[in-house]
Amino acid sequence: MSDQTAPQRALRHRAPLAPAWHTAALVGLLLAVAITGTLLQSTGAPNDASSVPSATTLAKITARYLPLLLVNWLLLLYTTRVGRQRSALRDLLDEGPRTFTRTALDLLLGVVSFAAIIGIEALFTTQLAAGRNAAISSLLPSTGAERLTWLLVAVSVGFCEEVVYRGYLRTQLAAFTGSSALGLILQAALFGVAHLEQGPLMALRIALYGLLLGLLAYFRCSLWPGIVGHTLLDLSAAFLR
Repeated sequence: MSDQTAPQRALRHRAPLAPAWHTAALVGLLLAVAITGTLLQSTGAPNDASSVPSATTLAKITARYLPLLLVNWLLLLYTTRVGRQRSALRDLLDEGPRTFTRTALDLLLGVVSFAAIIGIEALFTTQLAAGRNAAISSLLPSTGAERLTWLLVAVSVGFCEEVVYRGYLRTQLAAFTGSSALGLILQAALFGVAHLEQGPLMALRIALYGLLLGLLAYFRCSLWPGIVGHTLLDLSAAFLR
């Protein structure tokens, strides 16, 4: 699925994109935010618009969606631009020439990854009765204005999280551990921890999806299939429920 061999990929992954402090700072921030969010969720602290009496659509967009957009784009900025002379975005997104055939295959693989994760979610729901929890439900849009804003949220989160986790963190952690497999596993674990406020079971499921998307990025040498699949998942959560 790529013009490069496995040894070439392994060699490439041993070259870090940024110094260790750069990655350690990001990991520390992600863990701190995850722990804080989980504590707020478990204590029932009023951390969202749904906890405010007579909350309006504007209140929900301002309290939930805009911070989500801001955080994701700031993380993208940090991983691609902070501490370097030029942006690393292009290097993270893709490797090799971008042809029509390659683009079409990436789109197809994105749809396939979306369908696979939806299938796994269906199994969790039927076998473990593990449906959507309150934390997720409170985030999803319910009005026309919220749905329009969610379009931007879904595209932004799908793009930014794939660059941060499957691009930057996977590459950095593989480089520092000397193992592409460990890089894949660790980025998936961090991806799950970042969603811990949704509950332990959901965090485990999200970590599994992070591992699947990481494998896809590794073998395709491209983040585009994962970006497509991730975005479709976020859109389906709001528009296909």
